[in-house]
Amino acid sequence: MRTTINISEALLHELKQKSAEENRNLNAVIEEALRVGLNPSQTPTKEFKVKARKLGVKAAYRGMSMNQLYDQIEVEEYLKKLMQ
Repeated sequence: MRTTINISEALLHELKQKSAEENRNLNAVIEEALRVGLNPSQTPTKEFKVKARKLGVKAAYRGMSMNQLYDQIEVEEYLKKLMQ
């Protein structure tokens, strides 16, 4: 079925770019975007793995939550400024 819709130039550019990147027909990309938008619960998810990496955190900071670590770093930076 053919229909006419008005979309922004920026959105059309993104759709065309995605179409080119995936080497797919522009109509197919638009249809997929509409399907996902109308029924996001059926969106196919791609599984991915995250590799753990050492952060180089001081031994004194190990076991802290990210908020506690951030607070501790803020305090240390503040004390450094006071000592100068």
